[in-house]
Amino acid sequence: MHLLLSCVRQTRWTGEEIHRATGLGTWNVSKPTKFFIHGYLDHGTPPWWIEMKNALLDVEDCNVIITDWSKGNRSPYTKASSNAQVVGAEIALLINHMTNQFAAKASDFHLIGHSLGAQVAGYAGERIFGLGRITGLDPAGPYFEKTDPSVRLDPTDALFADVIHTDGANNFLLGLGTLQPFGHVDFYPNGGLDQPKCPKTSAKLMQTILYETGIMDLNGFVETALCSHMMAVYLFTDSIRDKCPYLAYACTNYDDFRSSKCSLSCEDGHCNRLGYYASSKGAQGSLYLVTQDTNALQFCYYAQTRGQIVIMLSGTLQTASMIFDNDETTFKRGGTVTRFIPLTADIGQLQYVDVSFKRTDNWLSASLYSPIWNFEKLTMLDGNHQQILSYCPTNSLHTGTSVRFTVC
Repeated sequence: MHLLLSCVRQTRWTGEEIHRATGLGTWNVSKPTKFFIHGYLDHGTPPWWIEMKNALLDVEDCNVIITDWSKGNRSPYTKASSNAQVVGAEIALLINHMTNQFAAKASDFHLIGHSLGAQVAGYAGERIFGLGRITGLDPAGPYFEKTDPSVRLDPTDALFADVIHTDGANNFLLGLGTLQPFGHVDFYPNGGLDQPKCPKTSAKLMQTILYETGIMDLNGFVETALCSHMMAVYLFTDSIRDKCPYLAYACTNYDDFRSSKCSLSCEDGHCNRLGYYASSKGAQGSLYLVTQDTNALQFCYYAQTRGQIVIMLSGTLQTASMIFDNDETTFKRGGTVTRFIPLTADIGQLQYVDVSFKRTDNWLSASLYSPIWNFEKLTMLDGNHQQILSYCPTNSLHTGTSVRFTVC
């Protein structure tokens, strides 16, 4: 097994091989450490892992260790699943070496495993006291589903274990994941089964045959037969850059969620964020959400919002409040909306602007429109004084709240 380290920002574009016995290279004990662990038939540096690594280093100054166990994850699957225990033990040895010899904190380590790699993370976690977090990206189901917790990922393997299920169809239907909960919180985008626009059983079977006979290359196989299975990786990477809220809600099952039988409120810990920003303080258990299809630039379903928007202009003389939009316009990502606002009184020199937002509260809007919205800026043209000023927000705008915009 080889462990490749590409950690701090000055070495983010290159990796270096590290060994538990000989040294840890540029690994920095003062920074959190993320381990990537690939699954069956994969290898250490495919494009999706590099993209995830770059996304992480864009938002956090951390160590990223990419695990390559490609010499032990080949066919047959029975052998690879057995080797997963060995790889997990080796990762645990390395992390325990880091904590024992360099005073690193086990709680600063985050293992991110896809498919069989998620089960590897579980094997590692059970050998590391106080491991901070394990994220399971569509954990492998075959040979692990409905087994004893000691032989699969489970909540005792880390202080916080979050799991994303995207290919949980029955194994006979060529599902590679599982619907069984494995973590403190288990996310089921689109029910955790076949993902939007991804091939289903018959197409998967044909694409598997094409791959096995050499007609289709690995990249084509990943994009087709493994589409739903890989969706967990893409969703997690997309969540890192915080482009979408990916809010998921507690419900008894996906059918009830789609039938609006469960609350869509985040009060009292009834929701959590899928992906990198999942929180141990958010909702626990099984959570559900809907995403866009795989052809979208962003998978987040919340690409637009609609509701009542009220603005309050505060000047040196007085304030004035008016409705900017009363559920008449759909505000889309990257869009610009312009309004002419007549004032009946002179407010003086405009100092700041308060904007409040209340999303239309019905099932359709909850499914299609975001409860959270980010404004880039407000640009005000004062016709009387022929002045143009830009005002920037102090925070994101949540439904039922207000945000102050000050001069940029």
